[in-house]
Amino acid sequence: MSSNKIWHAHLSNISKKAKIGDGTVIHAGVHMHDEVIIGKNCQIEAGAMLFNGVTIEDDVFIGPGVIITNDPKPKSVSRETWKPTPTLIKQGAMIGAGAMIRAGVVIGEDAVVGMGSVVLCDVPSGEMWAGNPAHKKK
Repeated sequence: MSSNKIWHAHLSNISKKAKIGDGTVIHAGVHMHDEVIIGKNCQIEAGAMLFNGVTIEDDVFIGPGVIITNDPKPKSVSRETWKPTPTLIKQGAMIGAGAMIRAGVVIGEDAVVGMGSVVLCDVPSGEMWAGNPAHKKK
């Protein structure tokens, strides 16, 4: 039996096909598509939007209102030919409230993305990035 906690599930749109690891907590108002994979012991805060192709490894914090996209060059196309661009959030990463993560980006292990940041490129493991566009902080 899963040990997940989904707060106020009736206020969220979480696909039954999404894979959610044990010990993960998901708050109200989360939008999660079919092809989303979330590891163990993660925390997904209220209002986060996770689209097809997003993979989140273990022990990750996703702040409220975070958007992780799946198409770096969106346009109207047939759903039969379109495929999501994978986006990966690695183990132990922390994504601050309201951050936006571009499709195809990799957020490294134990990396930190500041709140309100717009991440357009990979964030190396252990680094802190913030801003619009996000850049490394000293």
